[in-house]
Amino acid sequence: MTLRYYLITGHLIAILITLIGVFIGLNYMVIEQKQVFFIMAIVITASLLGALFSLLLLSKITTSLSLLIAKMDALSRRDFQTDISITSPQEFAHLDLAFSRMAQSLEESFASLTESEREKALMIAQLSHDIKTPITSIQSEVEGILDGIIPPEDTPRYLKAIHGQTGRLNHLVKELDFLTSEVYGSDKENEVLETIYLDKLIIDVLSEFHLQITDEERDIAISVLPESAYIMSHYHKLYRILQNLVSNAFKYSPAKTPISIDLIKAKEKLTITVTDKGIGIGPEHQSKIFNRLYRVESSRNMATGGHGLGLYIAQELAQQLGGFISVDSQKAKGSKFSLSIPLKQEPKNQTD
Repeated sequence: MTLRYYLITGHLIAILITLIGVFIGLNYMVIEQKQVFFIMAIVITASLLGALFSLLLLSKITTSLSLLIAKMDALSRRDFQTDISITSPQEFAHLDLAFSRMAQSLEESFASLTESEREKALMIAQLSHDIKTPITSIQSEVEGILDGIIPPEDTPRYLKAIHGQTGRLNHLVKELDFLTSEVYGSDKENEVLETIYLDKLIIDVLSEFHLQITDEERDIAISVLPESAYIMSHYHKLYRILQNLVSNAFKYSPAKTPISIDLIKAKEKLTITVTDKGIGIGPEHQSKIFNRLYRVESSRNMATGGHGLGLYIAQELAQQLGGFISVDSQKAKGSKFSLSIPLKQEPKNQTD
């Protein structure tokens, strides 16, 4: 039985009880029979009119309930774009507003899940390609050596190529391991701040590129202001961010071109800028380069060997430190990556 029929039945029962009560009461009064019928007729008419007006008012409630049911049915079909709006009664209007907010939240959640699944599928496809390509190359080169197809005098050259391919695989595994352990598995509440001297941080990072700097005859310009400045932060995160930015500068700029690294400690923030004179990044790519697995060179250039994780990891770590990385780049003129992070409270017993 629907709500409408419940209400009609309730009103009819209320009218019947009222009539019985009035009829019994009139029988105990000294009233002529003609007057009894007249009073009963008035009571019946008034009761029916009252029931009619009550049902007319309640029809708005039943209509609102029907609209809510229609919204729920649409939601069950994942149709979130319902234009149905309830204005009265006020409680139902509030319920409709809350329901619309819930529907909007669900729509955003479903959209996020869909995008996440799409990104996951893309990530698996890209990583599969990045893993399969060097493995296939290694397999064919090893088979060539074992089968005697490759002459002995060429073996060192092929072994060097195999070494490079295994290095790419090892780098990818390290990136993925760092992604899961540091970016997704970071316990921010239990992290301890460290005193980090900026000049030492630069030396530690550049020591990783010592051979490359020598081989490519790079001119590395370093500036730390003020000199001997230090901050309170997380060393391994800052190191990783700066290492990724410097690595990108080497990858995407020709040998013998300069790279500059500027660290400026202001009162409330630290700014680290890495500038190169490389190939640059087009404006259509600059808003996407921090996305996971995004690569400007979709062809997966073997010379650069990027996997599209470095800048994503760097930006994630920067956000964990409360900051962000921005890029200013022009095609064929070079790129400037800038890290800005707020500074933590420093110990009072130390001075710059």
